[in-house]
Amino acid sequence: MPLSDRMIAMLRCPVCGGALGPVDREFVCSNSACARPYPVIGGIPLLANDATGIYQRDDFVGAGQALQAGASARSLGARIRKVTPSISNGDVTFAANMRTLVAALGTDEPGRPATILCIGTAADAEVIRSLLVGRALELVHMATRPGTAHSDILCDPRRWPFADNAADAVVMRGVLHRSLHVAEVAGEAVRVLRVGGLVYAEEPFAVASHEGPEDFYRFTHLGLRGQFLDCEEMGSGIAEGVGAALASSWRQLLWSLARSPYLGFALATIGSYTAFFWKHLDAMLGSRARAIDGAAAVYFLGRRSAILLSERELVASYRGAARAGLTAQPRERAAAEVFTEWAATNRDVGMEVGHAAAVEEMLTAAYAALDGDRTFTAVDAGCGNGWIVRRLRNGPRCRSAVGVDGSAGMIAKARALDPAGSYFIADLMVWQPPQPVDLVVSMEVLYYVEDPVALLRRIATLWLKPGGYAVIGIDHYAENTPSLGWPEYVGTRMTTWPEAQWLAAFEEAGFLLLRAWRAAPGPEWGGTLAMLAQTRAA
Repeated sequence: MPLSDRMIAMLRCPVCGGALGPVDREFVCSNSACARPYPVIGGIPLLANDATGIYQRDDFVGAGQALQAGASARSLGARIRKVTPSISNGDVTFAANMRTLVAALGTDEPGRPATILCIGTAADAEVIRSLLVGRALELVHMATRPGTAHSDILCDPRRWPFADNAADAVVMRGVLHRSLHVAEVAGEAVRVLRVGGLVYAEEPFAVASHEGPEDFYRFTHLGLRGQFLDCEEMGSGIAEGVGAALASSWRQLLWSLARSPYLGFALATIGSYTAFFWKHLDAMLGSRARAIDGAAAVYFLGRRSAILLSERELVASYRGAARAGLTAQPRERAAAEVFTEWAATNRDVGMEVGHAAAVEEMLTAAYAALDGDRTFTAVDAGCGNGWIVRRLRNGPRCRSAVGVDGSAGMIAKARALDPAGSYFIADLMVWQPPQPVDLVVSMEVLYYVEDPVALLRRIATLWLKPGGYAVIGIDHYAENTPSLGWPEYVGTRMTTWPEAQWLAAFEEAGFLLLRAWRAAPGPEWGGTLAMLAQTRAA
């Protein structure tokens, strides 16, 4: 497909970064100190530095001629492979993830078509194109290997021929494991993305080498996630499960028995016929912890961010079951790290169930204070997996509700559970909503910050409208004896104040405290200290 004028304007020389433009039958760098020409092979520009990389210009020329001649389509082996059942089920997951990506795609300029750069097979590009019908989106299919059919650009994955911040989305399927320079390739994918742009990567894990000498690496779930620390997670997990991995190992075993290529091909084909059904177990196993530890392939879907995920929080987000032998945790960990671990191990579900009764009392009080049928906007401070945000948004009076949390793992889970929701990873002591809101809800957050009064003051002055309401609940206070051992048990710092000091903090922060009560108490449980407060009217 010919490149559009808008796409050509985004091209950059992979050697010096100068603008590229078509001149006769070549693309030429406009930087006079470089002026490097790049050939067009079979109608496709080859925008790669011939001095680097595995492949040279002649490799692409020869492969292009073979494609045009249709050499591979005439082979007997290709015909047999065409009717052999696939042991892979990754295309189903890929298509579902592309639907999520396209639905979330936007631009930073109203009216401009969104741009997707895809490195993958022709089939991968076709899946994306099928989702773009009727949408103002433009897809560029880039190939990094000779012989890739129906591509728009040929390039070196270590140096993408595009300007910084040019694309709205990047899709890479099976790219990183074929490069000796994984960090560079992942860095290029992020470089060409605008801040807020989407990145998708999918790579093999527990499968045999299947691409000959150009197959260098395998990625665990966290290994792939760790290539994109400067991206916020929107979704990640198993692309192909342990069933597909088992089928791959069985076929590899049979193939290994042969000494001749012909017998090897025959045994591998038998392996496919006798093992393809194992992939159907993956739908039943889903994303179980033990399944992610042995998946055939994993994926990551994220959004380029100004926030860098720490390596400690990355490790805390481990979802697998092979935790034996982990090193001892430090005596005190950051709260964000703790909650990311809880999200990975599904402890957030227990938090939701355990806090539901108290939150229901808190919301009932807030709704009563908000006057009759008045509609409102809301923020959930420390939203976790977003369950209160979803609870608010499902109410008839709520016009909008957003969630903010310092835990990357919790926000990733919130986005996975609620793709249409609005969730932010941020330090509550720095963040503020784009517009002041009518109601701030916060459950089990306030005592994790070092200066609760300072956070309350920010909520009163920067988050809420004049006369707006905050309803805040905490379980950790001096009178609630069962909670006093939590700092040591959880392994993170907590502010332990008596009830009277918590109530005084609202007045000190500029709130008018309307009501305080113990929500959902139990026989040996003091209950949630719930506080409803209002900002001063303008």
